[in-house]
Amino acid sequence: MKYINVAINLPVKNLFKQFTYAVPPQLDHVDVGWRVVVPFGYQTVEGFVTSLAAAAPAEYECKEILATLDTRPWFDAEMLATANWLSEYYLCSPAEAMRLFIPGKTSIKRQAVYNDEGKLIAYDYENKLKIKTRICFVVTKAGREALVAYNKRLRAQMHALEVLAEAERPLSGEELASVQVSAATLRILCEKGWSERSEQRVLRNSYANRTELKESLHLTDEQRQAVEAIGSAITEPHQETFLLQGITGSGKTEVYLRVAAQAMEAGKQVLLLVPEIALTAQIVKRFQGWFGDEVAVAHSKLSQNERADVWYKMRTNSAKLLIGVRSAVFAPFSDLGLIIIDEEHESSYKQDERPNYHARTVALKRAQLSGIPVVLGSATPDLESFYKARQGTYTHLRLLQRANGSMLPHVEIADMRMELQRGNKSVLSAALNDALLQTAVQGEQAIVLLNRRGFSTFVMCRDCGESIVCPHCAVALVYHSAGEAMRCHYCGNTAPIPDECPNCHSRRIRFFGTGTQKAEAEIAELPEIRILRMDQDSTVKKFAHEDILKSFSSGEYNVLLGTQMVAKGHDIPNVTLVGILSADSTLNLPDFRASERTFALLTQAAGRAGRGDRAGHVVLQTYDPDNPVIKLAATQDYDAFAASELEIRQELGYPPYTEILKITVLDKEEVRGSSLAQRIVNFLQTLQLEHPEQELLVLGPFPAIVAKVRDLYRMNILVKCPQMELVKRALWNSEFKECRNVFFDVDPVSVV
Repeated sequence: MKYINVAINLPVKNLFKQFTYAVPPQLDHVDVGWRVVVPFGYQTVEGFVTSLAAAAPAEYECKEILATLDTRPWFDAEMLATANWLSEYYLCSPAEAMRLFIPGKTSIKRQAVYNDEGKLIAYDYENKLKIKTRICFVVTKAGREALVAYNKRLRAQMHALEVLAEAERPLSGEELASVQVSAATLRILCEKGWSERSEQRVLRNSYANRTELKESLHLTDEQRQAVEAIGSAITEPHQETFLLQGITGSGKTEVYLRVAAQAMEAGKQVLLLVPEIALTAQIVKRFQGWFGDEVAVAHSKLSQNERADVWYKMRTNSAKLLIGVRSAVFAPFSDLGLIIIDEEHESSYKQDERPNYHARTVALKRAQLSGIPVVLGSATPDLESFYKARQGTYTHLRLLQRANGSMLPHVEIADMRMELQRGNKSVLSAALNDALLQTAVQGEQAIVLLNRRGFSTFVMCRDCGESIVCPHCAVALVYHSAGEAMRCHYCGNTAPIPDECPNCHSRRIRFFGTGTQKAEAEIAELPEIRILRMDQDSTVKKFAHEDILKSFSSGEYNVLLGTQMVAKGHDIPNVTLVGILSADSTLNLPDFRASERTFALLTQAAGRAGRGDRAGHVVLQTYDPDNPVIKLAATQDYDAFAASELEIRQELGYPPYTEILKITVLDKEEVRGSSLAQRIVNFLQTLQLEHPEQELLVLGPFPAIVAKVRDLYRMNILVKCPQMELVKRALWNSEFKECRNVFFDVDPVSVV
């Protein structure tokens, strides 16, 4: 009998061990890469076949697999190799790594079976992904012969045969009915053998009919050189990573279009990753204008069944180009030839739950395994990418001019300290207030960035100073005007506004700080202002991002206010003003990437202004106008910022000069969690003593900056090492690997 090793897909468990199962004769075709249904304890679960086993295990009874979930292997050799690498690199179980490649966390559905008396007698297990089908018709050879003979008395049948013969694909009953072909006529054609009916899979497409006309722009010399360089790695396929660094408005998307077209003309598929759903709609329209139905789209707002249809399109080569957020990096491709990562510096490419993968790192690995080029695009590259380009590891391509010849916007720094001294307590500086009024009068538009949701950022008692905090998390509740409630932005808990202070019973409860809702209310009071807000609270629905941007682009509104999602990638020619309300809000966070994130956000936001034929103006409000990061962002001098920041990183021992591993311990009991964290530190310090040549540095344990979330206390440990392989191997072989409350974050984007 044949035996296989199976990784058990149980999302609630952290199973590193794989189990051996027997393969019954009727399923003898099952091999490595198949998804199977297996008995596991008292459950029936999904499993992934990772390898063949030589014999049955001696230590436990070897059960048989029950069924398969697909008609072919789900994982090909490249996907399996990527999953194996993921497991080792990110210190997660094989099942956790392989789960990333399927449309949902699990694909198995349990269905109860009852007898005639209503008694439960068994359970059936099936694939929960619902394949939508419809009956379609094609003309047969006999039908074509009948059409040539043409019988005028059979007018309806001849008309149906003409429609079917002209079609290049099977037609559904609905499509035929729309051209006056009845069901009765189709039935007669099938009875005569003139037509055949079959069941065809229907592939759902949420982005159908959301297309712009193809616009072919004249390439600048810089763009042409970039296209030629990338194209050489497509026509003569080899693995090469290109850093396409272009100022805002320099036409990086046009380069993406041209190189994607080259890859598709060569018969290859293309993966284009974008950091946020908010960026998806605009770029989808551009690419659909060029490539039509060849484009598929994947993001978190799709249902599991819609995502399964997208995966099917890519696997069967029914689509040539996939646009998606970070999870799209795990799509099953038939013949992938090019990967493009737009805004490659964005932290949203990093998953914030286990396994904490970075989509850019995974994409680079898939490209290496497939021998294909990768394009990393950004106006403000990740410093580690920039360093690799400077060292020659990546090919550095630069776009230094805006594609339409326009100038970068003028940036005005508004000192909010002086505003307060003048008695201005508004969220708007005088400069931004006047600029908004002038923009409205001139019929132009403005984007205003405030990277804080809600109405007020905290609620406090004026008598005792007590803030109203979440009972489940160590953070203040944020007041939201919609629903008149306070909300925790970590666990989602909501609470009514108290009539009195829970600490001293004073009734002097006040709201402090400014979020997007409060800013919206204040800006809306200005004359001629029609304001629209885009943040996490206003974009819950499926196409909310697209609908908001469409309303703004059409001119229905002249001010778009929002969190960082308004600052990235949008190309709206009538926007001449950008206001940044709190430029330094992220600058002083205790994190080594704080300066980099602030510089990138300010530069990206400023770049939304003046992209048409009118000059742009940016008002950057700050309480720290002399900060070097603020000054460099105002001039959009990335090279000067990178040189300064890399020097600091080298002195302090941060990436790209060393590697970092963050270990987080979660526990409902603070003392117990601290004890486990200290055991891990002791283990690592022993490793440090045994290998002094590794320059291993262990910091902690220390409470996370938000020390409690969802009733779980959080303790962090930070490990620095020029080469992390030794540490990973030691942890992989340790008892801590399988602790469900220990989380390993390799290459963290934040250390707080």
